[in-house]
Amino acid sequence: MIGIDNYLAVGSVKSAWVSLYILSIVWGLLYMIRPLFDTSSDISDMETGDKRSGGFLSRIGKAYDVVKDNMFMHLFALSLNAFGAASTKALAILSWIFFALTIVYAVAVMFIEQKMVRAVFGLIFFVLTLIMTSLAFKHGW
Repeated sequence: MIGIDNYLAVGSVKSAWVSLYILSIVWGLLYMIRPLFDTSSDISDMETGDKRSGGFLSRIGKAYDVVKDNMFMHLFALSLNAFGAASTKALAILSWIFFALTIVYAVAVMFIEQKMVRAVFGLIFFVLTLIMTSLAFKHGW
Protein backbone atom coordinates (compact mmCIF):
# COMPACT_ATOMS: atom_id res chain seq x y z
CA MET A 1 0.00 0.00 0.00
CA ILE A 2 1.29 3.47 -0.86
CA GLY A 3 1.32 6.36 1.58
CA ILE A 4 -1.47 8.91 1.61
CA ASP A 5 0.81 11.71 0.34
CA ASN A 6 1.87 9.66 -2.66
CA TYR A 7 -1.72 8.56 -3.23
CA LEU A 8 -3.04 12.12 -3.30
CA ALA A 9 -0.27 13.23 -5.66
CA VAL A 10 -1.48 10.88 -8.39
CA GLY A 11 -3.34 12.75 -11.15
CA SER A 12 -6.02 10.11 -11.60
CA VAL A 13 -7.04 10.46 -7.94
CA LYS A 14 -7.56 14.17 -8.47
CA SER A 15 -9.48 13.43 -11.66
CA ALA A 16 -11.89 11.16 -9.79
CA TRP A 17 -12.56 13.87 -7.21
CA VAL A 18 -12.98 16.51 -9.94
CA SER A 19 -15.82 14.42 -11.39
CA LEU A 20 -17.54 14.57 -8.00
CA TYR A 21 -16.91 18.31 -7.74
CA ILE A 22 -18.49 18.96 -11.14
CA LEU A 23 -21.43 16.76 -10.18
CA SER A 24 -21.89 18.87 -7.04
CA ILE A 25 -21.94 22.01 -9.22
CA VAL A 26 -24.71 20.48 -11.35
CA TRP A 27 -26.54 19.60 -8.14
CA GLY A 28 -26.21 23.19 -6.92
CA LEU A 29 -27.52 24.60 -10.19
CA LEU A 30 -30.53 22.29 -10.09
CA TYR A 31 -31.06 23.27 -6.45
CA MET A 32 -31.27 26.94 -7.47
CA ILE A 33 -33.59 26.53 -10.47
CA ARG A 34 -35.82 23.80 -9.02
CA PRO A 35 -38.19 26.22 -7.19
CA LEU A 36 -38.79 28.18 -10.40
CA PHE A 37 -40.42 25.23 -12.14
CA ASP A 38 -41.92 23.35 -9.19
CA THR A 39 -45.64 22.85 -9.76
CA SER A 40 -46.31 20.88 -6.58
CA SER A 41 -45.99 23.79 -4.17
CA ASP A 42 -48.84 25.89 -2.85
CA ILE A 43 -46.93 29.10 -3.48
CA SER A 44 -48.77 31.27 -5.97
CA ASP A 45 -46.98 32.71 -8.93
CA MET A 46 -47.58 36.45 -8.76
CA GLU A 47 -46.39 37.11 -12.31
CA THR A 48 -48.75 34.74 -14.13
CA GLY A 49 -51.56 34.54 -11.61
CA ASP A 50 -52.06 30.81 -12.09
CA LYS A 51 -50.24 27.54 -11.89
CA ARG A 52 -47.98 26.52 -14.73
CA SER A 53 -48.84 23.51 -16.78
CA GLY A 54 -46.70 20.43 -16.38
CA GLY A 55 -44.01 19.75 -18.90
CA PHE A 56 -40.49 18.56 -18.90
CA LEU A 57 -39.43 21.65 -16.94
CA SER A 58 -41.77 20.62 -14.13
CA ARG A 59 -39.64 17.48 -13.72
CA ILE A 60 -36.50 19.38 -12.72
CA GLY A 61 -37.18 18.25 -9.15
CA LYS A 62 -36.79 14.64 -10.26
CA ALA A 63 -33.53 15.46 -12.03
CA TYR A 64 -32.39 17.20 -8.84
CA ASP A 65 -33.15 14.06 -6.81
CA VAL A 66 -31.25 11.89 -9.31
CA VAL A 67 -28.15 14.08 -9.17
CA LYS A 68 -28.34 14.35 -5.36
CA ASP A 69 -28.68 10.61 -4.81
CA ASN A 70 -25.92 9.76 -7.26
CA MET A 71 -23.64 12.44 -5.84
CA PHE A 72 -23.86 10.87 -2.40
CA MET A 73 -23.26 7.37 -3.79
CA HIS A 74 -20.25 8.74 -5.68
CA LEU A 75 -18.98 10.47 -2.54
CA PHE A 76 -19.26 7.23 -0.58
CA ALA A 77 -17.30 5.27 -3.19
CA LEU A 78 -14.57 7.90 -3.51
CA SER A 79 -14.26 8.30 0.26
CA LEU A 80 -13.90 4.57 0.77
CA ASN A 81 -11.16 4.51 -1.85
CA ALA A 82 -9.44 7.55 -0.35
CA PHE A 83 -9.40 6.11 3.17
CA GLY A 84 -7.93 2.89 1.85
CA ALA A 85 -5.52 4.67 -0.54
CA ALA A 86 -6.79 2.26 -3.16
CA SER A 87 -7.34 2.20 -6.90
CA THR A 88 -6.30 5.13 -9.00
CA LYS A 89 -6.75 4.88 -12.79
CA ALA A 90 -9.62 2.41 -12.69
CA LEU A 91 -11.42 4.57 -10.13
CA ALA A 92 -10.93 7.71 -12.23
CA ILE A 93 -12.33 6.02 -15.32
CA LEU A 94 -15.30 4.64 -13.41
CA SER A 95 -15.90 8.03 -11.77
CA TRP A 96 -16.17 9.78 -15.12
CA ILE A 97 -18.44 7.03 -16.44
CA PHE A 98 -20.58 7.46 -13.31
CA PHE A 99 -20.65 11.23 -13.87
CA ALA A 100 -21.62 10.96 -17.55
CA LEU A 101 -24.36 8.41 -16.88
CA THR A 102 -25.72 10.59 -14.06
CA ILE A 103 -26.10 13.51 -16.46
CA VAL A 104 -27.75 11.25 -19.07
CA TYR A 105 -30.09 9.86 -16.41
CA ALA A 106 -31.01 13.33 -15.10
CA VAL A 107 -31.90 14.49 -18.61
CA ALA A 108 -33.78 11.26 -19.33
CA VAL A 109 -35.86 11.65 -16.17
CA MET A 110 -36.98 15.08 -17.37
CA PHE A 111 -38.19 13.76 -20.73
CA ILE A 112 -39.17 10.12 -20.12
CA GLU A 113 -41.67 9.14 -17.47
CA GLN A 114 -41.23 5.38 -17.14
CA LYS A 115 -40.42 3.15 -14.21
CA MET A 116 -38.35 0.84 -16.40
CA VAL A 117 -35.90 3.64 -17.21
CA ARG A 118 -35.46 4.35 -13.51
CA ALA A 119 -35.02 0.65 -12.73
CA VAL A 120 -32.38 0.14 -15.44
CA PHE A 121 -30.41 3.22 -14.42
CA GLY A 122 -30.74 2.25 -10.76
CA LEU A 123 -29.23 -1.14 -11.53
CA ILE A 124 -26.40 0.45 -13.53
CA PHE A 125 -25.52 2.86 -10.70
CA PHE A 126 -25.73 0.13 -8.08
CA VAL A 127 -23.30 -2.04 -10.06
CA LEU A 128 -20.94 0.89 -10.70
CA THR A 129 -20.93 1.81 -7.01
CA LEU A 130 -20.35 -1.81 -6.08
CA ILE A 131 -17.38 -2.02 -8.46
CA MET A 132 -15.89 1.26 -7.21
CA THR A 133 -16.19 0.23 -3.57
CA SER A 134 -14.84 -3.24 -4.33
CA LEU A 135 -11.71 -1.61 -5.75
CA ALA A 136 -11.14 -0.04 -2.34
CA PHE A 137 -11.08 -3.45 -0.68
CA LYS A 138 -9.08 -5.09 -3.43
CA HIS A 139 -6.29 -2.51 -3.61
CA GLY A 140 -6.38 -0.67 -0.31
CA TRP A 141 -7.97 -2.20 2.72
